[in-house]
Amino acid sequence: MGDERGGRVFSTAHPRMRAMPSSPPSGRDHRTARGRAAARRVFGPCVVTLLAALPTWTTAAPPAAALDAEVRAAWTSVPLREWARRVSESTGTPVIVDRRLDPDQPITLTSDGDTLRAVLDRVASAAGATVEPLAATTRLTPQNRAGRAAAAEAARVRVVRRLPADLRRRVERRAAWNWPAAAQPRDLVAAAAAEAGLDVTGLDQVPHDHLPAAALPALQLGERLDLVLADYDLRIDWSPAGGVIVPIEAGIEPGARATRAASTPSPPRRVPQARRADVDDTVYSLRVEAALDQAVPAVAKALGLRSTIDGATLAARGIAPGEIVRVDARDLTRDELLDALARPLGLSWTIDGDMLRVFAPPDAPR
Repeated sequence: MGDERGGRVFSTAHPRMRAMPSSPPSGRDHRTARGRAAARRVFGPCVVTLLAALPTWTTAAPPAAALDAEVRAAWTSVPLREWARRVSESTGTPVIVDRRLDPDQPITLTSDGDTLRAVLDRVASAAGATVEPLAATTRLTPQNRAGRAAAAEAARVRVVRRLPADLRRRVERRAAWNWPAAAQPRDLVAAAAAEAGLDVTGLDQVPHDHLPAAALPALQLGERLDLVLADYDLRIDWSPAGGVIVPIEAGIEPGARATRAASTPSPPRRVPQARRADVDDTVYSLRVEAALDQAVPAVAKALGLRSTIDGATLAARGIAPGEIVRVDARDLTRDELLDALARPLGLSWTIDGDMLRVFAPPDAPR
């Protein structure tokens, strides 16, 4: 991201954020309709290519790693909505400004290596808002509405998982979404649902309103509709019969709050382990050839996790942290991906909260 003064960009991204050239795996198009996004990250001599299908459980979202990216830029009196548009374009992380916030609130700040999350927090504080990370977007929400969009997203994910396969595919189908200035939310929701061949009732609950022009990246249909409806504390409740527009509170457990699957606290797990129904449905591919103590942090960060390698257990098995790990695998769940990373050296792993621990069990084969 560059310095922005008077509408001009004076420098490019910080070198550590610079895009690296990469090519899709042999025989695969990394821009298929399955929505795979390729990210090539460089950590010293460790080169990790992680290909991840965007998740169906919520997040990532933007993924947590995107919010950890360094930002080096300056803005002077940039209106909030325009600021969000510029940040979305320069970081690839869609930032949505809730309709109830003042879009003309001037944003003046300088970031010299702060994380994107820290920058968003500062902007939210100035605008009387809160930062709400969702699966594919980050929302700036009025403080008195904090957590509602994330709770609505969690409710949608739980319901959509139980839908018949054909209906689920249509609700999860990804497409970009653009509309002109003065578009009406009721019309947008109705047209998007009709295009997917879905019946949505309760449109009379959506207020007559006129929206500013927008250009959104490829999002699931359910995400797109809830994104617009969240401005009015509404969401879509899906069933085999279609969708019905309901207040956000309807069908959401008390105390629901913003969560990310990669950072949701869960009991420690050791491989091999049974696939749990509440584990996210993200599909990954991994290509790595690097030292263990570089590959583990790189992959963990891409998954939105912190990491630690238990050096004492490795030493007891005669395994050096610098031993090379080579993995080239496709279409893995997160758990399978971590299995593939640990297996070459006979290691195991657990996740406790957002901490990934890699260790050598006493009976680990070499």
